[in-house]
Amino acid sequence: MIADYVQLTTTTVLFIIIPLLYLIYYRKFHYFIFDQRTKVTKGKTSRGKCPPSFPNGWFWIINSCDLKPGHTKAISYCGRNLVLFRGTNGTPYVLDAFCAHMGAHLGFGGKVCHSTCIECPFHGWTFDGETGDCVLSGVENKIIRMADKYEYHDIENCTPVPNNDNTTNIYLNKVSEKEEIRLKRYICREINGSILVWYHSDEKLREHPLYEPFDLSNELKMNKMQPRGESINYINCHIQEIPENGADNRHFDFLHQSIIDIIFPFLKFHWTMISERATNPRLREIMVHPHPEVNAYKMRLLDTFINDSNRRFLNVLSLNCYIQIFSKHKIFIFNATGFQMGPSLVYLFLWSPYFQVTFFQTVTPLEKFNQRLMHRIFSTKPIPYWLSTLMLMGEVKQLFSDMNIWNNKIFGAKLSYNMKNDADKGLHSWRNWYTQFYEGCHEHESKSLLCRSLAYPPPQLFSLSSKLSICLTSLLPIDIRCSSVHSFE
Repeated sequence: MIADYVQLTTTTVLFIIIPLLYLIYYRKFHYFIFDQRTKVTKGKTSRGKCPPSFPNGWFWIINSCDLKPGHTKAISYCGRNLVLFRGTNGTPYVLDAFCAHMGAHLGFGGKVCHSTCIECPFHGWTFDGETGDCVLSGVENKIIRMADKYEYHDIENCTPVPNNDNTTNIYLNKVSEKEEIRLKRYICREINGSILVWYHSDEKLREHPLYEPFDLSNELKMNKMQPRGESINYINCHIQEIPENGADNRHFDFLHQSIIDIIFPFLKFHWTMISERATNPRLREIMVHPHPEVNAYKMRLLDTFINDSNRRFLNVLSLNCYIQIFSKHKIFIFNATGFQMGPSLVYLFLWSPYFQVTFFQTVTPLEKFNQRLMHRIFSTKPIPYWLSTLMLMGEVKQLFSDMNIWNNKIFGAKLSYNMKNDADKGLHSWRNWYTQFYEGCHEHESKSLLCRSLAYPPPQLFSLSSKLSICLTSLLPIDIRCSSVHSFE
């Protein structure tokens, strides 16, 4: 009897409990998501004199799997309010959010139709995602709609203009007849499981990106890497503070501490870093690493990702991590080759004798001094799920130390650099490189008006299904503003 009970218990453990525990473990850690539930709200901290809040470049908006064919999303970034939708052909499109007819937001109730179009929920006006043209509803061959355009004579004071018959007043003036109606179209790319949108303050460059984001698919496939998790954080600071952190190697020694430093005081992490613009003709020479395998990997990355079209928009860094024993002996842990692309994208490739990991970081300005920061980790298959999760959470833990500084600091407009110090020389060079992304942005920012009076349900950042399929829904604050109307032809 006892033997039967023991056999039954053993069978239960082997065939029921252990598989159930593994299923729970797999669902939790095979793609781990950390979401900063408590979002930082804008306080009264003075930021001082700052560059424009919305630099020119590519910005991450949403994960691909969070936008199904026929679905729409209201998005807001860089002071602009847009609608993102995926046509039934599978292609994502981005247009200005507000219908040219009477200002309805296409992201709330808009319907995808004719494969590439979105229909306004208010009066059915239809806009083609490929061109932005307003096309006649219900017509498959996309005939462009013509309409007369009217504007208020004085919308703020509502001052009338007397009519010719002197019996009525005119408040709306016709400014054009039979004009082709269209919304602004924005260039987006679907790459590495994400949708990115190109922003440029110059209207001539709005549909002509100056560079392209990296395609990581071949690199990840070659190294047999898979996505393992992502973290989302919200930060109150100027956007430049976050990517500048990557070029600041001295702050590691003062701000960042690991559990090893606490438990084993005789062990210390030691960091060394080189940061250099990709336009430097001596870049390969500067980035040479003494470890042969690290150097071969680093040189291949430089050859793979840097080209003449993107060189001007890239800053390259090489970060070494060592463990020091009794401040004498150093053990090499890993080297990270990083590419800072434009104002918001960072690709970090870690090579170690023990593991290989790739990080993708992006910061998106939701509004002035309010940033959303996303980290995604890719690792080789031999690394267990719990370990890749530990790496990601280690990154998040260090990030909270940075956030405590960012959320409460002013922007350093007047700087005191010690140019005999390599760290300060690097920061000086980095700021000169980064400032190119602000060209022309001040004029747009001065015209931008964000309105938060429109209420809607709070966004659901992720669901159970999104945990299992690399999903993060992005639904950001929107703006409503309209001072002109159109009439049907």
